[in-house]
Amino acid sequence: MFNTIQVICASEKDRTILRGIFKNLGADAVFSNDLNDALSIFEKARPAAVFIADGEEPPAEIQLRELRRVAPFIPVVPLLKRRDAARAVGLMKAGALDCAQSPWTEEELRPLYRKALNLSGTVIELDSAGLRRRRQSLALALAAFFAFTGFAGGLYYGFKKYSPAALQPHSFYLPYTHPTGIIIKKDSVLISDWYSQGLYEHGVRNFGIKRVTSLTEITPVAMAASQDALWLAGANGVIEKRLLDAGYSVASRTAALAPPPDSVCFDGLYFWTADSRTGAIVKRMPGDALSEIKTFKYPGQKLSALTCDTRFLWVADAGLRGLVKLSLEDPERIISKTELDVYSSKTLKITAMASRDGTIWFAGEDGDKGLAFYKDEPK
Repeated sequence: MFNTIQVICASEKDRTILRGIFKNLGADAVFSNDLNDALSIFEKARPAAVFIADGEEPPAEIQLRELRRVAPFIPVVPLLKRRDAARAVGLMKAGALDCAQSPWTEEELRPLYRKALNLSGTVIELDSAGLRRRRQSLALALAAFFAFTGFAGGLYYGFKKYSPAALQPHSFYLPYTHPTGIIIKKDSVLISDWYSQGLYEHGVRNFGIKRVTSLTEITPVAMAASQDALWLAGANGVIEKRLLDAGYSVASRTAALAPPPDSVCFDGLYFWTADSRTGAIVKRMPGDALSEIKTFKYPGQKLSALTCDTRFLWVADAGLRGLVKLSLEDPERIISKTELDVYSSKTLKITAMASRDGTIWFAGEDGDKGLAFYKDEPK
């Protein structure tokens, strides 16, 4: 069945908790005591996803490896028994779809359960006699394929010659769900995520993850960069200035700003912070203390995220459902408003922005998925 999931958990206490949660979520949960038990009934159960209780034997990394060996495309979600962002990132790099943090609740597991079922759909087939019997049919199909190759090649040539070039994809779903900051480099995109407390560096072409940096001492809610530094704003209102070395070492910290900003940017001369709750935009000196120069009131409806370049301030306005351009000299004056078609998704929440070379980048949450996309700067 499509809603059948397999849960590998030895603790009877934990199984009781999980049984109640998955029942409320509408899942048909099949429980196994260990990996061997799970593999013995795997083909018969045919689960859409597998949930693993972390901290048991064998380790979750080994269970991930063995499950991916027999079913490479099945979503696997480890259930962490204690909150550990670094471990969650490590398991995701090992092949986990996502990780559930402790404590396990219906609210915590609901988006992961839905994500796992949305991504599943690959039919699970273990190596069996039935598979071997189909090899003959496969050989005949291959013969038909090669006979068709000549015709297909001519058709493809005509299509390539007379059809317009395909547009480059401009939106990417993320393997994490709560992005808070985005920075565009020459050949990569750096995104912060508050839930996993991580910095994820993506290749700009296919958005594959190139590097992950754990932020164990800060919960990042905004991010900005200059040529020689990275600024991370924490949930407590403290903004850290970090060096652009391998580990993004801390160079300085401000006192806690009130209210805590959830958007930051650097225009090349001044540092800007914004608070989406009050609509306050603050112009600051770019020193270690980020001293306040002047506070402005956002003139639009609902400031969701803010960024800047050397010419303008840019705001994603959820109330106006568009992109707003503001003057750096007078941020209380709107220069232009441009509708964003992505707001047709009623679940979209833009949480971060960046501007580079005539392109505006956005990151945010769309339902239970993280999303990054870009648009050409409006004229």
